[in-house]
Amino acid sequence: MNISNVFHLLSAHWPWGLSGALAGIWLVPLARTIPQYVLHSARAPREEWLGPGGGLEQPVPRARRIWLPAVNAMLWVYIASTTGNPAFWNTLTTAAVSSLLVLLALIDWDTTLLPDWIVLPLGIAGLVGSYAGFTPHNLPAGAASAVVVMGLLGGLSRVFKRIRGESGIGGGDIKLLAGLATWWGVVSILHVVLLASVMTVVWYLLWLRFKGMNRQAEWPFGPAIVIAALAWCL
Repeated sequence: MNISNVFHLLSAHWPWGLSGALAGIWLVPLARTIPQYVLHSARAPREEWLGPGGGLEQPVPRARRIWLPAVNAMLWVYIASTTGNPAFWNTLTTAAVSSLLVLLALIDWDTTLLPDWIVLPLGIAGLVGSYAGFTPHNLPAGAASAVVVMGLLGGLSRVFKRIRGESGIGGGDIKLLAGLATWWGVVSILHVVLLASVMTVVWYLLWLRFKGMNRQAEWPFGPAIVIAALAWCL
């Protein structure tokens, strides 16, 4: 896509771009407020939940306040330019899901948390969307997709834990993938898992090589899942 096409999309769908930018501005504080609330409710020490983003003790990077609204705006514009009829509701639904995924990626990057009270409603919304015709499949297929993904990845995680003594994938990641399966089905999610796995390995090695990481920090899988899901399914 060249520059002229980008300007054409922005001019043709500027209300969605503006709305996406405003939503992106709100995502910045939400990515800190939500995990703070979750950890406070669980009486968990904030300093122990540390991802590559530095945890909740570090200030929000200034660059995030710029690139996040811009990325969210471009997501909404792209979705508006590709969504079929009924255009408004399909666009609004897909755009909202995309922004929620971006929010989860930020939270996971900073804290390695994927809060249930965002992930679970995302899956419920996928079932509602399946019933309303916003997804490629019907409600029974959407529910079955979530069950298959949950069972398959949960089973593999248990086997891996018995062999290696640690889980190969976190419970929050499995719930997120099961929730995404209600929107896009089993086959798409398996492609997402494969793409995210490769991306995570490459990302991790590059990050260690050029940025380094706190020894107490853990590497999250959620951001790669989100990027792979948006790239594959949108």
